[in-house]
Amino acid sequence: MKCFKVLLPTVAIALVLASCAPKLPQADVLAPDSFKAASDANDALQANLKAQDYGKTKDLAKALTTAAAKAKADAAAGLETAKADVAQLGTDIAAEIPALQKVYAKAAAKKAKVDLKGIKAALEAAPKALADDQALSDVVAAKIQLTALKTALDGDKTALENAGFKE
Repeated sequence: MKCFKVLLPTVAIALVLASCAPKLPQADVLAPDSFKAASDANDALQANLKAQDYGKTKDLAKALTTAAAKAKADAAAGLETAKADVAQLGTDIAAEIPALQKVYAKAAAKKAKVDLKGIKAALEAAPKALADDQALSDVVAAKIQLTALKTALDGDKTALENAGFKE
């Protein structure tokens, strides 16, 4: 009975802290392994409490706290990496647009047998898309959008190169 007097308040405090803690910013995307470990630790603690097997509860609560702290730290590091990736993608795309426009101009002058209309439309939309994507407050969404834009521009570049037009 004495262990319940110590254990139950400890568990109650751990649950309150876990439920009131701010949501990690897309930890499942930024730090998937750490997030899964924390989620698994939470599931183990919840199962333990549901089974009323209080002998392991203190250890499971500590494991959850440790895993959550690691997930938070890893998510913060992942966020910084994503911010750096967004900056680099922005720089790469900003440099690629004018270079691709020059190659497109050569191909258009010689009426290359590629989708010139599609490439022209993509090049006209690219600066606005770049600005819009860089303005997103959600870093993960910005990275996804910028990666898609870069992939599309790289595809257009490859199409022009395959048609014999290079920088």
